[in-house]
Amino acid sequence: MFPHLRRSYNWGTHLGEAQMSEPHRTPGPLGGSSSGSTGRRPGPVGHDPRAQAKALGAADAQSLVRAALPSVFEHVTSAQWRQIQKVLDAAVVDPVVKAEADAFYAQSVTHSGSLTFHDAALVRRSDRAMEHYIYVTEADKRIRLDFTDLIDPNALKPVTDNPDEAAYLEKVRKTLVNKGVWLRFAPKLVRDREDPSRHVLDARSFDVWLSLGPNGDTIPTKDGRLTRDTLLGTTLFGAGYYRQVDQGAVQRELDKEVRRLRSQIETGLQEHQRLAKVRRDAFPGIAEVSDLLGGADFPAQSIWDDPYRFVLKAMQLNVGGNVKASQAYLVTAAIITRNAANLLASYVEDTTSGAQRAVTVLKVAKTAGEVAEIGLAVTGVTGLVRGGMAIAGEAGAAEIDQAAERLVKRYVAENPEIAGDLNNVRWVPGPKGSVAGGIKPGTSSGAGTGWHRW
Repeated sequence: MFPHLRRSYNWGTHLGEAQMSEPHRTPGPLGGSSSGSTGRRPGPVGHDPRAQAKALGAADAQSLVRAALPSVFEHVTSAQWRQIQKVLDAAVVDPVVKAEADAFYAQSVTHSGSLTFHDAALVRRSDRAMEHYIYVTEADKRIRLDFTDLIDPNALKPVTDNPDEAAYLEKVRKTLVNKGVWLRFAPKLVRDREDPSRHVLDARSFDVWLSLGPNGDTIPTKDGRLTRDTLLGTTLFGAGYYRQVDQGAVQRELDKEVRRLRSQIETGLQEHQRLAKVRRDAFPGIAEVSDLLGGADFPAQSIWDDPYRFVLKAMQLNVGGNVKASQAYLVTAAIITRNAANLLASYVEDTTSGAQRAVTVLKVAKTAGEVAEIGLAVTGVTGLVRGGMAIAGEAGAAEIDQAAERLVKRYVAENPEIAGDLNNVRWVPGPKGSVAGGIKPGTSSGAGTGWHRW
């Protein structure tokens, strides 16, 4: 009555060979399972999957790695070579196998009205074809290497004396331990020969690279060696170095204090020039009589030369990222700025009525002293802090001077080439009757000592 149906059922001898209305799917190996495993399914006896892959033009794992990352080549184990080669073979074998299996499966399907029938023999041929399929997971496409085999001995050694750099490079080392360095490989993206306007993946040529972590930043190494430049060339480490070293706590503090001291030196010099103009504009003889009665000499404006020269030197020496030389020059500049400001303030107080006329330069002296103290603490020399409060007054100034002298002597001992510059600095002394440049109440500022001739 329905001859086309009889022919369909004659394909098999039992119900299992005439399956109805089953959704189409790509058959898996062995029994038509659609799920795969992480390994290669056993093929028919005598089948050589490597020979098939070679015949299809699969890339050779060892040749690929040797050419792309020669320093990595000798550190890959036999098991890892097999893993890499499996991925390369799968790239060329699997599309061919799947196409053959899909063709058999498509041939097995016939329809009669709303019914779908499968030829069991063709389904089995599809399954047997899939036995040659090489199952690859994402985990197969990356291999964790021992980064200590690849790292340059100097890669994590600081190149500056900034303590933030040493601390950051230690973080880099710990990150390498935790995340690992991974060898990764994937088909190259090339132009389609038939349609040059689009790109396709080439199963016969692969990119090989190292990454930080299994899915992390590419490490821009040309041969597989991990140098300082290649590590800091990653987005993670490069950005971190900028934030925590180039713009780290030590560098920020140093930059801030240099700017603050430069501003105070300019303020002190401007006030000095204003006072000089007042003296020039005074009625002849008035300034000299005031100096004589006050027992003071008007300081020369050259007292600001060394502070300005030294703060500029501190900036120049910091260009390469080193901070200790900058620190020594900054602290020295701050102390001689403080002393210059105190000297000018003592002259004002001794020759004019009202201490308010010296307020500006006294602020300069106070700020310069703070810069010296903070400058000493920049690299952990000493905070000069007691009970949470910064040291102030004469005792504080004396302690700052002593700490500064120790700092400079230590730096000069380590860097004798700058001994002449720092040791021979023309320190502006504090007025007589003072301790470390601070005026003792009720004492003379040093009448007629002639600080303009030092």
